[in-house]
Amino acid sequence: GKGWETLCMFQAHDKQTLFLKHLNARNFLLTLGCDDEGLSLKVWDYNRLHPASGPVCLRKIKKFGEKGVLSKGAKVTVFSVHEERVPNMVVTLGLSSGNVLIIRGDVVRDKVNRLKVVVCSPGGGELPTPPTEGEGAVVSVNSITGLGYHTEGPSLILFVVTKTRSQGYNLGPVGSTFQPVRLFDEPDGADLDCTVMTADNTFAVGRTEAVFIYGVDGKGPCYVFEGEKHKILWFKRYLCSLSRRTGTRTNVLTVYDLKNKMICFSGEVEQVEQIVYEWDTLHVLLKDQAQSFVLKEKLMSTKLELLFRKNLYNVALQLAQYDSDKSLIADIYRKYGDHLYNKQDYDNAMQQYVLTIGEVEPSYVIRKFLDAQRIPSLASYLESLHHHGMANADHTTLLLNCYTKLKDVTKLDGFIHVDNDIKPEDYIKRFDIDTAIKVCRSSGYYDHALYVAEHAGETSWYLRILLEDCQRYEDALHYLSNLKSHKAVEALKKYGKMLVTSRPEETTALLMRLCTPTSDEDVGDAPSAKPADFIHLFAQQPRALMMFFEYVLNTGPEPLSENTLYTTLLELYLTNKLTDNVDPMAPNRAVWQMSPVGGTKEHKDKEFSAEYTERLEKAIALLKKGWPIGSEPKYDAENALVICHLHAFKKGVVFLYERMKMYRDVLKVYMDDNDCSGLIQAVMRLGDESYGGDSRLWIDVLEFFGKFDGDCSEHVKEVLAHIESRNLLPAIVVLQILSQNSHLTLSVVKEYMSRVLKDESAIIEEDKKAIQKYRREARSMQKELKDLKTQARVFQNSKCSACSAPLELPAVHFLCMHSFHSRCLGENERECPICTPQNYTILDMKRSQRASIAEPDKFFTQLQHSGDGFAVVAEYFGRGLMNL
Repeated sequence: GKGWETLCMFQAHDKQTLFLKHLNARNFLLTLGCDDEGLSLKVWDYNRLHPASGPVCLRKIKKFGEKGVLSKGAKVTVFSVHEERVPNMVVTLGLSSGNVLIIRGDVVRDKVNRLKVVVCSPGGGELPTPPTEGEGAVVSVNSITGLGYHTEGPSLILFVVTKTRSQGYNLGPVGSTFQPVRLFDEPDGADLDCTVMTADNTFAVGRTEAVFIYGVDGKGPCYVFEGEKHKILWFKRYLCSLSRRTGTRTNVLTVYDLKNKMICFSGEVEQVEQIVYEWDTLHVLLKDQAQSFVLKEKLMSTKLELLFRKNLYNVALQLAQYDSDKSLIADIYRKYGDHLYNKQDYDNAMQQYVLTIGEVEPSYVIRKFLDAQRIPSLASYLESLHHHGMANADHTTLLLNCYTKLKDVTKLDGFIHVDNDIKPEDYIKRFDIDTAIKVCRSSGYYDHALYVAEHAGETSWYLRILLEDCQRYEDALHYLSNLKSHKAVEALKKYGKMLVTSRPEETTALLMRLCTPTSDEDVGDAPSAKPADFIHLFAQQPRALMMFFEYVLNTGPEPLSENTLYTTLLELYLTNKLTDNVDPMAPNRAVWQMSPVGGTKEHKDKEFSAEYTERLEKAIALLKKGWPIGSEPKYDAENALVICHLHAFKKGVVFLYERMKMYRDVLKVYMDDNDCSGLIQAVMRLGDESYGGDSRLWIDVLEFFGKFDGDCSEHVKEVLAHIESRNLLPAIVVLQILSQNSHLTLSVVKEYMSRVLKDESAIIEEDKKAIQKYRREARSMQKELKDLKTQARVFQNSKCSACSAPLELPAVHFLCMHSFHSRCLGENERECPICTPQNYTILDMKRSQRASIAEPDKFFTQLQHSGDGFAVVAEYFGRGLMNL
């Protein structure tokens, strides 16, 4: 053709080239031909192709006449090559004498084994070979007409066909040197060019009556094609046969699809020289070299369209299998299903639609089968969707609705039930769990819904069905008790209210177990559940909540959310009346209902009053337990104080004020109630400084009685005694405070004033004596200073004041009348070593007094905490600090 270009030309053999074989794996060309010295086999390397000289010849093998392999007049009728593991190959020559020459090994390096196979007659012995005349001699009946290779595991099988026989030989694995072993020997052979290897590694032999398929065990199936076979060829998946019709001289070229049992092409042709398949086309060369024609396979879409018009969907499917295009195959199934659907063959149509799962949108099929009469078919399709894992929540809903409408409990069980040992993570992969549960609940299949929830590990759904739909409270409690702690806690937070209302005692017992460590747990480890998280469950059962919190606080280690527990329990204790709203059908409901069923109103009130008093005692005990002396509170003190105020719990208020060191607020509680006795007891307890109290509280009490509207003489006398003993107030201030109370008479303060005046008179006398003493000392000091300034000082000491030795010169005398040896003083001759420490003490005191001027806060602090403020001011004046 015009598009062809000659790359190179070379002469393979001297006289004639008989056979050519190209090895695709190694790009070698093997030629068998006649040279001057005789028949030879050459190996050409197409990887080293030169434009002028052609490919490089790697090896030339000759001497085929040794040992009578090529006897006189024998010719090569068939030439075949099989590629093994590099660098090995098998070269087989079929001879006109009925023998087969096998060259196996590394042909390029001439490391080969030569084997001879003698095709024998059924009676044994070599078949006689008639003489031939020259190159144009007719092939005898014993000539080898076909060769083929079949791999069976590691072994290589060689098929040998003559005109009268068909045989198979086991050549063994690669590198085997043993003589081939005959596997089978079948009568009837084939003409030359009437054998071919198929795509499925079998050997096809064409005879007049049929085409026979041979395997390792011999003859297999056959395909009956009429006519005398001249040539057969295999390409792709087709068998091409050139035959002559019986009784005529017409040649027919037929292309068969053996797998689908179809004739793909059939046409009359003239004399054919050769049939070649190359470049994806079948080339038919006629003997008239000026003519040839080409057969090209139609596109798959064209073939399928033709089959669709004839409604041959099964054939179309068989053809489409070769392309392995899932979308194409699914489209054929869809069209086939549509065809059957239009014929109202719904069951068979659904069988085709099921095969489209994964490629065709499920809604396309579902819409066709929504009619009530087609629900069984729709259910089968939805089952397949779930089986392939392609179903979504809507498909699950639809399938379960189909089961419920059909009332097919058996299929519903089969869809939902599985082996008991399946894991939840594997069960949830089967379908949408939430959807299945919702549909079963809405249809009244509660047991099925429970089964799904249990096997899927859906604790929330399981409890919801048990409680809301089945009202099986005992089963719910049993299920919760077998769950892990953290799952049980989460479930009770959500569904515990119904359980508390219906089964308060059992539910509270379960909560107690979850919130406190069991015997097999480490007591030092706090439980993971927080009791405060369950408060909302007891909105209608305050008494049950009180018992629950009491148990948690009194059992085991300190619970989590301790602050909330104390606060809530305190509020429950202080509430006047606690009534539980318990389900009347709940067992043991009398435990939670404190009010009797019968009895008069006065009797009920009396019981409530006794119970409330007991709770008040528990409340003060709770406050004390939560705030031991010397420790931090375990609850919010301010919050607890507000609760006590709201419920007018005086004992609690007083206790909290005392713990918070708000002593004046404690007194104010008693003052607001005009509780004089309680006020006196409180101030005696809180006003004792030896126990950390504040003595100034007595002044506040005195001021209260000064404004008290009533007779409080005895209490005032007691207060005055404490004020007097602690010297808290001057008498004049006491009189001014008490003068505001018109109910008090002079007799109340008479004895107090007598004692105070007597004590003050004694103090005045002592002060006068001290004044006279200080005046005498001052006059003596003034006279001494004057003498030092105006008169000479006579030193008459005869001994050293340091060593007590007789005083000798040089000596040093000080005005303090101390004398020392000069050697006893050392380097310090300006200060008396005896008087210097005392002088320094006085000087330090003066410096400290000057420094205290810069610290006025110290003065006011002493003034504030002193029982006698006037004495503090007088002391500062006496030390001269006010004059600096």
